[in-house]
Amino acid sequence: MLRDFIGNRRAVEQVKSLVSSGRAQRTVVLAGPEGVGKTTLAWMMGLALNCDTPPEAGEYCGTCSSCQRAVAAEAIDDEIATALEARAAEVKTNPREVAPLRVALHPAVRLYPPDGDLLSLPQARAIIHQTQMVPDHGRTWTLIVADLDQARWTTQSALLKTLEEPPPGVALVALARNPLALLPTVRSRALIVRLAPVPAQELEAGLAARGHGEGATVAARLAQGRPGLALRLDLAAYRQVRADALALLASGVQTRDPHGAISMFRLTESTRTSKEKFESLLEILYSVLQDIVYLQSGLSDAIRNVDVVPELQRLSASLSPAGIDEAVEALDRVQAAARRNVFRPLALASWSLGLADGGTGARRHG
Repeated sequence: MLRDFIGNRRAVEQVKSLVSSGRAQRTVVLAGPEGVGKTTLAWMMGLALNCDTPPEAGEYCGTCSSCQRAVAAEAIDDEIATALEARAAEVKTNPREVAPLRVALHPAVRLYPPDGDLLSLPQARAIIHQTQMVPDHGRTWTLIVADLDQARWTTQSALLKTLEEPPPGVALVALARNPLALLPTVRSRALIVRLAPVPAQELEAGLAARGHGEGATVAARLAQGRPGLALRLDLAAYRQVRADALALLASGVQTRDPHGAISMFRLTESTRTSKEKFESLLEILYSVLQDIVYLQSGLSDAIRNVDVVPELQRLSASLSPAGIDEAVEALDRVQAAARRNVFRPLALASWSLGLADGGTGARRHG
């Protein structure tokens, strides 16, 4: 239910007020960073607008026949991924215009994710057409338009009249990371509800309430205020890749022996066939280096990898601030080289060797 939404109580209360007052049948923009919960809140709004037995004004029960027809909150990402996977196969033989992409989250709730890189003009036309239809179940169409701020202005303009005055029984919910990227004419016709990153303690409490146990603290820090990211995080997999990242850093700062490249190469060998593992390893290396900067600056409250502070302290003693700067610059070059199909294990092993002498060799070997 809406009361279970993690963080952003003001935004939640705004949504409940819109639902209970009947003012939700207009255009609402949920604005905030990726992973903060925009899609989930829009889904909850759709359920509240169609609930048969709301326990309180603006809320939904989760148990009535209407609510039971909804996709579960934890399955939304899987539904989107399945739809996008099917779409990738479909467009190989059929033009995108034939059946614009949409995902049904409930008989009266539709989500329109970007079809390809962006929301498409055929999708905009499909949204307009959908507003003219009477839902088979429920009282209100809730049409969720994802990443509208990234859509071309021609696509936004095509929706303008519908956004200005949705037909009766229709709620349009646009999701945007940056509402300033929306056309001014779109912004002027919408009610903007802002969602901000959730404070670490509040996010941790929300995760603990969902049974995350001892991992709640770590997940909350790693997610940096984004509940969606925290809930999706596979902590065991993250820790496994992070162990490789820490070992790569430790090997680099502790050896000056060129033959150490052999052991480092073995450590990075798994990235040969897994681009995903390589990208995860790079992302974690960046986060660990940033945590070391926080540690050296006396900003321990900002550290994300709070469960490996002793390892961070040992690395901090071997890396100077200048060495960290060089290591980050060299890691940038590894990332850029990977786009040119450089041999990933060798690039990472070379980068690790460059960490010797507190990072002074990073520029040379990067």
